[in-house]
Amino acid sequence: MLESSSYLIRTARSLAINPKDPPTWSVLAGHSHTVSDSIKSLITSIRDKAPGQRECDYSIDSINRCIRDIEQASLAAVSQSLATRDDISVEALQEQLTSVVQEIGHLIDPIATAARGEAAQLGHKVTQLASYFEPLILAAVGVASKILDHQQQMTVLDQTKTLAESALQMLYAAKEGGGNPKAQHTHDAITEAAQLMKEAVDDIMVTLNEAASEVGLVGGMVDAIAEAMSKLDEGTPPEPKGTFVDYQTTVVKYSKAIAVTAQEMMTKSVTNPEELGGLASQMTSDYGHLALQGQMAAATAEPEEVCHLKPLLRSTPTLVPTPRGFSIA
Repeated sequence: MLESSSYLIRTARSLAINPKDPPTWSVLAGHSHTVSDSIKSLITSIRDKAPGQRECDYSIDSINRCIRDIEQASLAAVSQSLATRDDISVEALQEQLTSVVQEIGHLIDPIATAARGEAAQLGHKVTQLASYFEPLILAAVGVASKILDHQQQMTVLDQTKTLAESALQMLYAAKEGGGNPKAQHTHDAITEAAQLMKEAVDDIMVTLNEAASEVGLVGGMVDAIAEAMSKLDEGTPPEPKGTFVDYQTTVVKYSKAIAVTAQEMMTKSVTNPEELGGLASQMTSDYGHLALQGQMAAATAEPEEVCHLKPLLRSTPTLVPTPRGFSIA
């Protein structure tokens, strides 16, 4: 770049002496183009060597491979030639899939935060995210292979692919943001990608929780609720966008919703037990939202308020269906 710039300056001096020399103008244009390309290459090189960029590229490649794998499984399912996993039970596969999806969900906000302003954390977070997608695909294809209903089979595969695609979009947005707080033009795309990824996680969790209830896998729901509550003491919450009163109001809303759902589950266990799956799934989802809003409330509260808030959230009764009715966990 320096050499090209030197030639550009020399040519410009020649034109200053003889501005009507066409060949010199042509040479100037050539040097100008070379300098421009050199600057672009330098910027690209600097960006590629920035913290987290290489890890973003590796993670993007890894998830692209996983998307191709799930597409192959979907094609096999369409042609009814998807091989059944005989080495493991459907319950174990569902538990594996649920666990992986939860871990992916827990990484969304930390990656978004790193992409917006914590470059040093970006590489580690995106690598961690990508590491979950191979086990995600293996578990999802395994679950689908054991489902007899074709529509349910395709739902699991399609939702898994959607989650992988949303993660890919998140990685592209994170790579562009690069952990640079001054790159404000990238922050909206990061926020949008994070929201799409959360929706994809919620969709597949609803499907898994309903399936878990239908086969009696309530232990997974209890674990999911307990894990959601444990997040109150973990990590840094996303940047609060509201006041303590705002989050307190939302916490109350979800607490009331959980109480209503619990009462409805007790009734349905006698009258319409087939509806328990959807209700249990709704309760699990509400607990997840309650934990997040509680974390945000704690982040905006005064220290003395936090001391009362967290024990209150943890004491919210967990009501789950069991083969003989209900139990309080």
